[in-house]
Amino acid sequence: MAQLGDFRLVEKIGEGGMAMVYRGVQGSLGRPVAVKVLSRTLADDAEVVESFGRESLIIARLNHPNIIHVIDRGIAGSVPYFVMELVEGTDLARIIARNVYDFRQKVDVVIQVCKALAYAHKNGVIHLDIKPANILIDAEGNARVSDFGIAHLFGAGAAAENAPVMGTPSYMSPEQKQGTAGVTMASDIYSLGVVMYELFTGKKPVPGVLPSSLDPRLPRRLDEIIVNCLRTDPADRFAGADAVKDALLAFLQGSHIRQEQKEQAVEGFRNLRDRFGLLDVIKQRRLGAVYLFENRATRQLLVIKKILDAKAGVADARLLANLKHPHVADVHGTSSNGRVSIIVMEYMPGGSLKDRLANVWPWPRALGTAREICDGLSFLHRNRIVHGNLRPANVLMSSDGHAKISDAGLYEHEAGDENRCDCYCFPDEPRSVRADIFAA
Repeated sequence: MAQLGDFRLVEKIGEGGMAMVYRGVQGSLGRPVAVKVLSRTLADDAEVVESFGRESLIIARLNHPNIIHVIDRGIAGSVPYFVMELVEGTDLARIIARNVYDFRQKVDVVIQVCKALAYAHKNGVIHLDIKPANILIDAEGNARVSDFGIAHLFGAGAAAENAPVMGTPSYMSPEQKQGTAGVTMASDIYSLGVVMYELFTGKKPVPGVLPSSLDPRLPRRLDEIIVNCLRTDPADRFAGADAVKDALLAFLQGSHIRQEQKEQAVEGFRNLRDRFGLLDVIKQRRLGAVYLFENRATRQLLVIKKILDAKAGVADARLLANLKHPHVADVHGTSSNGRVSIIVMEYMPGGSLKDRLANVWPWPRALGTAREICDGLSFLHRNRIVHGNLRPANVLMSSDGHAKISDAGLYEHEAGDENRCDCYCFPDEPRSVRADIFAA
């Protein structure tokens, strides 16, 4: 087979209207990769070449476990190509055709896709071609959203009025069928609704026919969620992919979570099971985990962090439970059994600042967020709390884009994370107000 730079093509594994995808091997590392090569018949079309190149740049900016990762790109003999991680498995279209997933597995995939879309949208990227064939599934059941080839960077300005219709018609929103000029992230929500309808019923949406009419075993609440995605008017759909995810989690009450994960979440704290219902596993690491719970009495969403040996952070959290500030995440309480500690804090639906840094921000927006971070940090320092680990992952965002500092003193919780960047501090510098200022 052909050689493209450092990459040897082994076999063709996919083909679309614009490109072919090959299984390949990266020579320098000997690892398997997927290589997407633009069709030679389109290599002279400047608009197509630009769109193809833009896909690799868009995906390279996005760093999320549910979005395919770009490794490299280049041009060989005037034909552009780019290299991605190879997902060994299948795609959602084949899974739907074979009808091999149970209800829990279907919901789990949808939640993963919601997380990928929410991340992309927070970074100004609308996918515009969400469909089962573009959702890859690896051997462990993890979903990867791929094919950002027609993605629209809505943060860069509106598309031209005469922009052509692009995408897959049966998954397009009504506004997308009129051209890309009027699309928003709500267009991806509509496509997600089509995927959900097909995933749970095996059929494309039929106007006026609820999913439960095709399969009476489906809960009516699922009908409502899917129908809300498929509203004709974009303003009537869910406000975002996070809202779809939260609606699914509230409805599921943790039924999509594996039993061993449920046991780990409440291990050592029996009252957790009585007072709170586990909705989702946000993150699991060697020294701790982060979970989304619901207060059974109030239906309030809460984040509960389980941490191994984080004395400083727990002490700071205990103090913060009695303090409130608009730019510091609320702590509702703490508990410890001598080996593991938990911190109960507010749920921030906007994710973290880290989730929003794939694209450069306009300076007025950046300045406003920086002021909020400094305001929160100043409040901590006035109350004799040194954060010690300020970084974008520890700045949470509200649904309307305001910042709140979290995880004061929880350096231990991040220890051992191989992806942790130490550019926010000097090596071996002790925790101090001045060190926090450097991090800010």
